[in-house]
Amino acid sequence: MRRFRWMTLLMVATLLATSFSCSNHDLFDQQITQDISDSLSPVDSLDKYHNWLLSNTRSVSVEANANVNAQWLKILTADPRQQEDAEVASQVMIADGETTFMSFCYPKLVDTLYAALVDNEGLYTVTAFTPNDHKVDFSAPLYTKQLITYTPQPQTFVYCYEDEMPDFLKVDFDFNDIILNVSYERTGEREIRFHVELAAVGTDRQVGAAIRLKNFKYDEIESVTTEGGASFNINDKGEEVPNQILVVHKQKEPLLMSGNEDKEAVINLFCDGHWATGALRKGDENFGILERKRYNVNKGSGTDYQTMVPREVTYIVTFKEKTGLEYLNFDLIDPFIIKDYNGGIFEVHQYAYCNDWVLYEYRVADIKKLPWSLVIPYKKFRHTLEGVNIGFKRRDALGFGAYGLRGHSFGEWSMDRNAAQDWYLNQYATENQVY
Repeated sequence: MRRFRWMTLLMVATLLATSFSCSNHDLFDQQITQDISDSLSPVDSLDKYHNWLLSNTRSVSVEANANVNAQWLKILTADPRQQEDAEVASQVMIADGETTFMSFCYPKLVDTLYAALVDNEGLYTVTAFTPNDHKVDFSAPLYTKQLITYTPQPQTFVYCYEDEMPDFLKVDFDFNDIILNVSYERTGEREIRFHVELAAVGTDRQVGAAIRLKNFKYDEIESVTTEGGASFNINDKGEEVPNQILVVHKQKEPLLMSGNEDKEAVINLFCDGHWATGALRKGDENFGILERKRYNVNKGSGTDYQTMVPREVTYIVTFKEKTGLEYLNFDLIDPFIIKDYNGGIFEVHQYAYCNDWVLYEYRVADIKKLPWSLVIPYKKFRHTLEGVNIGFKRRDALGFGAYGLRGHSFGEWSMDRNAAQDWYLNQYATENQVY
């Protein structure tokens, strides 16, 4: 990525000088900033209507009319009897004869969904439906009260971040500075559990993280705890991240925070991504200040790189009321990272919320180019190695990068949101460029 950047530096310098000389008061020029961004973008023909979504959202009304002593209703991404990788897109407690509303997200590659009634013995009664169906019942199930050889797990979305935002002069577009694997499941009438796995830290700077629950207010939540009392702010030696090294997100507690503008609920994840890996501790010579390694973004270990076992923390969120929880889906789950830049604190959100601020107020250019984070609805996603771009394409040139296979490339999807929507699957990755 950085090999071609020097060719534009003269133009960038000229644009910046022009920008600064054209205003006596406000040195920020939106058009100049956009021009610089365009000159550095590795994709020069982006779909101007791109929403950077690889998943769809649907809502259905489901009637449990199979008379099978149902306890749970689950929406599945595949037939669990035919495939061993079916995931639970949504679930709710239910009884025979009841009708419930469910909202959920699923990969765009999925064209058939499945509803399952599960009884107290774990037997599945399953019916199929299409994403266009608004009502689902079990009048003609595929099978009734069958034993499934495995337990389908909650659907996982992978969140990939660039921490260079808003410094587009330094961005490398490997989208591995922080990798979070997030899943959720409704485990009670008023309880939802969020499973958060820190899979990689490809930055060498201190970065914090949190999850906003969009449209859910701070005052609507009774409590947030963690399974087993686990915390990303406590390393594997049982030591809490020291206050004196925190320069970005300094609030280690509480687990539940209130967003600034709309008082939306925010789950506080960690203050320091490196400490959250479990690798930094008080006894370390560098204390996490002078040298920060990159974790799980290079094959093997060395002076600057190290492998780690991904750490997972489960957050148990108890709401005051059960009403409204049926609307919760990945569209309303907004994990974001927190970083510093030029003396300010910035948040990096998924594209849908790229201009929002939740805990820290900031101002950035509304760049109409590549997003600063990607959301991948695929738990097996293999993120890029350090310094390897995600896979780009410039007009009619061949694609390049980790996901650059012609016909299945990130670059083609960037140019046309309806093309190459399968680019993130493992079979289209370049083996020596992904972790």
